[in-house]
Amino acid sequence: MGTRYHLISANELDPTLLDAWRTVQAAQEVLHSPYFCPEFTLAVAAVRPDVRVVVIECDGRPVGFFPHQRSTWGRGRPVGGPLSDYHGVVAEPGADWSVPELMRAARLSVWPFDHLVGEPERFAAYRSAGSSSPRIDVREGYAAYVKGRREAGSDYIPKTEGLARKLGREVGELRFTFNDTAEEALAQLLAWKRDQYLRAKTTDVFGRPWTGQLLRNIAATQTPEFAGVCSVLRSGERIVAAHMGMRSRTSLHYWFPAYDPELAKFSTGIILLLRMAEAAADMGLQTVDLGKGDSQYKQRLMTGAAALSEGQVCLPSVWGAVVGLRQKAEAFDAHSALGKMVLLPLKLVRRVEHARKFW
Repeated sequence: MGTRYHLISANELDPTLLDAWRTVQAAQEVLHSPYFCPEFTLAVAAVRPDVRVVVIECDGRPVGFFPHQRSTWGRGRPVGGPLSDYHGVVAEPGADWSVPELMRAARLSVWPFDHLVGEPERFAAYRSAGSSSPRIDVREGYAAYVKGRREAGSDYIPKTEGLARKLGREVGELRFTFNDTAEEALAQLLAWKRDQYLRAKTTDVFGRPWTGQLLRNIAATQTPEFAGVCSVLRSGERIVAAHMGMRSRTSLHYWFPAYDPELAKFSTGIILLLRMAEAAADMGLQTVDLGKGDSQYKQRLMTGAAALSEGQVCLPSVWGAVVGLRQKAEAFDAHSALGKMVLLPLKLVRRVEHARKFW
């Protein structure tokens, strides 16, 4: 029968397909992130109408799933768009499929990726750069993790714990909740984040209705395979730090942290992160994924990192031609006359893409 591709909407994922998806995901550690759980795709689909899934079948059996978002002119995005810290194809190792056929089945002309994991050989022709996502390994327990950091020469954790004791003395006794279901916790986090974006004069991630609703939907999802996790640190009765993330059976993903700016000197966000890592270890989780980036705290706390690929698949099409032209233009010396002449009309394209980032 060979390989066949079926394009469906997320709400067409029936129990049989969901079971097959979970089986494929569970068999490969590289896919253990909650981003690869079907529940994440379903959560995004509940707040966006553009989520689709290509089901890959080999000899009549589902062996792979490609969740994505699709907009006009065949422009694709990972599920969750800029909120996606991991994306790719959830497929059995060695399954017979190709990237061009997959994209044609999805009716995509362009699919950019910046947090791609898995299948490095298949996407090698479309890769333009690499990066990594720092991780904390807690499978041997939190005490073993702390010991390992100390033996590596880092005094970051003891110093943070010293700040925690000082915060407890000066502001109020510390109380940690791994998953706080009170509405005030998530509301406070969102308020802090929006204020942070405003002060930094950067894109307000939660300026679009779907992003905040997505976090609320994920927070309300609690299953053994996937769950939202809203962690909170209080000093006395005061919320001093909060974090919204999600977990799979084995991995906790660090996603949206926020803290009271009036107490920044106590590093309340790092205190909360360490409490989360300890709780994750106690629950039997294996990793706390800190997300892509080289922030100092990630470098000091990480024990390893997951390799990521950046690039884009671009098939022959009108929009693909525009993207290809822009890439060639950007390869010119920006200060040369030719470079300026070619780049000028493409600035509008870049502005439109940026404006549509969270649409």
